[in-house]
Amino acid sequence: MSADIDPRARSVALRPTFWGAFRGLWLLAWRTQLSLRRLPLVLASLGLIPILAYATVEDEATRPFFHWTVEFYFLLGLPLYCLSVCGAMIRDELQSDTLGFLSTRPMTRARLFLGKFLCNFIWLQGLALLCGLLMVAVGWTRAISGITAFALIFLAAQFLAVLSYGALSSLLGLIHQRYMVLGFIYGFVVEVGIGQIPTNINNLSLSRHLRTILGNDRTIQDLYEWTPDRTLFSVAAMLAASALFLAAGAVLFTFREYHQSEEMQK
Repeated sequence: MSADIDPRARSVALRPTFWGAFRGLWLLAWRTQLSLRRLPLVLASLGLIPILAYATVEDEATRPFFHWTVEFYFLLGLPLYCLSVCGAMIRDELQSDTLGFLSTRPMTRARLFLGKFLCNFIWLQGLALLCGLLMVAVGWTRAISGITAFALIFLAAQFLAVLSYGALSSLLGLIHQRYMVLGFIYGFVVEVGIGQIPTNINNLSLSRHLRTILGNDRTIQDLYEWTPDRTLFSVAAMLAASALFLAAGAVLFTFREYHQSEEMQK
């Protein structure tokens, strides 16, 4: 009876859906992120900055608290962590010599790339949410003025930050094995350099749009003089940039061959 089955139907039956493949990738990602080797980094990423902020910020010391939360955690630490996680999602497979196994499964390379990004994106969002809530808890504990209103805007901006920086990092990881160096160069040239130019060219900077979103908070306006002008444009720009980075990464991963060689080493 099995001989009567159409070979095309058998091929379709063996081909997993995107969500079926995603469940398998999620199990692999979960085990990797919670491995004993990475656990110290996860704990440090989650609790180090909130602990330092709590230890160094005095009660009602608004500016030092926002220095830790906005300047150090949000605009520096969070992008770097996104770079370390999403930039490594394909490179780690090369290091462990498992990319060949994954890329020969019955799913396209573009779906594999997007599935792995989605796994890392969910992981990053969960970790960032916990860390963000800890920073807000520090603000409440230290009686920082306006912390409740800031928390809502801060967590919403953080969601977009993880999405956009994660998508960018996944693309940088495909472009070169030295993605951390590439990320630093991008940060200094685009985020620090172009982002500070007072013309429309600063729209190329993701941090410029994040500052606009945070500028909807009155305390941020008073401390940093960031204005909420064109907030909807900034949100749309970050969503569009994320989609562009992911599309470019999917195309690059589809057509570029990655082999286990010296060129792929970190």
